[in-house]
Amino acid sequence: MTPEELSDLYIRIAFQYESALNQLVDKGLVDKDLADKSRKTFYDSLDEEKLRTSQKIRSHTEIIRHYMRSMICEDTVSLTELAKQYSKDSPGYVPGYVIQSWMRSRNTLEFLRQWENDMNEEFDDRACEELIHQAHTTSLTVTPSLWIRRTHAVGMYIKQGKGGGVRAYPEIAADFHLWLDPKERLALISQIQEMKIG
Repeated sequence: MTPEELSDLYIRIAFQYESALNQLVDKGLVDKDLADKSRKTFYDSLDEEKLRTSQKIRSHTEIIRHYMRSMICEDTVSLTELAKQYSKDSPGYVPGYVIQSWMRSRNTLEFLRQWENDMNEEFDDRACEELIHQAHTTSLTVTPSLWIRRTHAVGMYIKQGKGGGVRAYPEIAADFHLWLDPKERLALISQIQEMKIG
């Protein structure tokens, strides 16, 4: 990788990080103090990564994955709060049902499966395969708690008590957000297309 390519890579990582963090702050899912703390940790870590480039640079995908996972190192994103934002105009529409609807899609389950296989050594892929098969051949409803219990998934977890609900790592929350908001999904696709052309 040339110095110019390396410089461009770090610019793209920083841009993606800032874009994702700003969206979480704008939607009230992350407060400003946590965002500032996370931002400092991110750039300190990025500087350390730059120092290691003389040895061996990670692939673009590995670096993005590393920083997206550590983006909110002390916290995860509330899927329940995201669901509330998009169901507030539908009286009686429970956030838990919105999350279950997202998990009804085989594509969602395959996405969660891929995330877990990449990030979680304890993930039970065989149990996942059985669960996906059951969900599409019977009336079984896959809920976050069932998903976690059966597959040993770690990407999502259930927080009990006040302020509780379903929480997830940023990549998973981003997929849920894009499922909820077709306008955001189109904007992201357009941005990727522009990056490819540019």
